[in-house]
Amino acid sequence: MMGHVTGSHRTSTHRPTYTFRRFTPEDTPGFLDLYETVWGRTRDRDWFRWRFEANPYLDEVPMVVAESDGELVGAEPCLAFRLQVGSERVLAFQPADWIVHPDHRRRGLMGSMADVLLEQYATDGPALYFNFPSPALVPGLQQLGWRMASRPSTYYRVQNPSAFVEYSRRKSGLQSTATAGLARLSTPLAHGYVDVLDRLCHPAPEVTVDRYDSVPVDLLTALYERAVPDRIHVVRDAAFYRWRFENPRWETTTYVARRDGEVAAACVTCVESDGRVRKTTLLDVLPGDGSADADTFTSLLCAVVTDAADVDLLRVAAGPIPSSTLRACGFLSNERFPLSRLSHTPPLAVRPASNSPTAWTWGARDLADGTEWTLTLADLDIA
Repeated sequence: MMGHVTGSHRTSTHRPTYTFRRFTPEDTPGFLDLYETVWGRTRDRDWFRWRFEANPYLDEVPMVVAESDGELVGAEPCLAFRLQVGSERVLAFQPADWIVHPDHRRRGLMGSMADVLLEQYATDGPALYFNFPSPALVPGLQQLGWRMASRPSTYYRVQNPSAFVEYSRRKSGLQSTATAGLARLSTPLAHGYVDVLDRLCHPAPEVTVDRYDSVPVDLLTALYERAVPDRIHVVRDAAFYRWRFENPRWETTTYVARRDGEVAAACVTCVESDGRVRKTTLLDVLPGDGSADADTFTSLLCAVVTDAADVDLLRVAAGPIPSSTLRACGFLSNERFPLSRLSHTPPLAVRPASNSPTAWTWGARDLADGTEWTLTLADLDIA
């Protein structure tokens, strides 16, 4: 257990006065209420238990909260991961769900909580922090010593353009009614385009794909260890697979491709509803170094697409699956037209826990260079 924080931090430059401290289990109801106030989405204790309390890499919830007059008005929680490069593994924090009550914004709470987080976990915390911020958060993070790096784009298979526009509007504040109208008009065309691709995209006869309603931990761990990426990445150990995909809001399926009976590739997907948009996300893809052949990845995608005929969109991070294979199965990059008009890929934000200039290099890798990282959507702050 991490050391108990006996003190608190106060600022008197504003009224009311704020107290910043580590999270305690008694803060859970206040956090869930604040989350709903800020995001307009209800989350329950089961979700909180999965997201934070069940994390296998820490025996407490890494979170700093802000109080005013006994009321929780801000929170900066983190997810804990193990990162690896070469043979070295370290603990890393990913700040997630940063929230401040609307009545207490523009008073420096976000920066104060970030400072307290770094201070409180300076001796018994992570080696580094990484995150995927929205454009609004980037300037503030840069002022706090974070650096922004590019990362691989996200690929979407849009099966309902109108739904994709609605999804993008909520994520990025898109307000173009003309674009929404164009999406509605293009829906029949998109369906025809996807139908043509489906007729061209065939699984290889020597590859079979099995489906699992759960996560086969031992199988996936063995596949990861057989082809560990040589770049910075989130460790896929048994603890990760037992925890990361247990979100009570997800319908999770694991697809395992076998070539001549031998496990060759796999992916973990989830189906969820985001408002009126139903989407399938390929959360994790193995082998993480992309060493499976194109036919195997194509067979894997064909199985996922077949099962996702009734969803509005599918998404997967560029990386292990070659972009040519993704395009052949109807996936388009959000960094290229037309999806670039509706979506974007958040940058990878990184900050070492240490302020030493040498801390930006780990295992001869530059932490602020996005090409030195291997990432999937399971590594992002998705809930």
